[in-house]
Amino acid sequence: MGSAEGRQPSRPRNAAATRERLLEAAAALFARNGYEATTVSQVAQAAGFSPNLVTRYFGGKEGLFLAAMETRLNLDSTLPGSIDGLGRRLADRIVDRWERQGDADPLLALLRSASSRPAALGEFLEQEATAPLTRALVSWGFSDHQAVDTANAIQSFIVGTVVTRRMLHTGAVAAATGPQLRDWLADVLQRLVDEGAEADSPRLPAPAAPQRGTRSPEPDQSDTPEARS
Repeated sequence: MGSAEGRQPSRPRNAAATRERLLEAAAALFARNGYEATTVSQVAQAAGFSPNLVTRYFGGKEGLFLAAMETRLNLDSTLPGSIDGLGRRLADRIVDRWERQGDADPLLALLRSASSRPAALGEFLEQEATAPLTRALVSWGFSDHQAVDTANAIQSFIVGTVVTRRMLHTGAVAAATGPQLRDWLADVLQRLVDEGAEADSPRLPAPAAPQRGTRSPEPDQSDTPEARS
């Protein structure tokens, strides 16, 4: 047996650093494999820890997924400015995010996990994309129905582009260079904005109240029955 003097004293674990490493590993694996195909053991191994730490910090796989998917699009820094340049600002924001986060983008994880965790994706898109876009469009003079229609068209187009380029990897959208993609996105997004401003009747129904088991976001005062009347 070695003497006590020869043994290295154990270092206290930094809880915050451990949690962050687990979240980084989880975000990357969920983005690459989706929810069902990712295991707690895989996440723990990638982070360099024991699987029981996932239970300790997050309560299990479900809690880990929800924590790893807590991300923000932060459109508040993109929306301000002239509406004539909104398409370009959104395009730059989208491509910059893809280039910065790569395969660890939580949006990819949410999309790949949509079949088993649809509420997580729906809540993310509503809170981080549709709702702030709708509010911004109303502030630019869109009617309520024009803003709802246009925001949902933009959201659906962006999600389709993400799936085509980053998951299916097929077609012209996937083959485009970064600059080509920016220009194409800017053009299509601006056309959606411009056409939405000309719509004279609702094309989509008013959004219904969310019905899900997860906690609901704080009510948006601009979406109350009084505000829509």
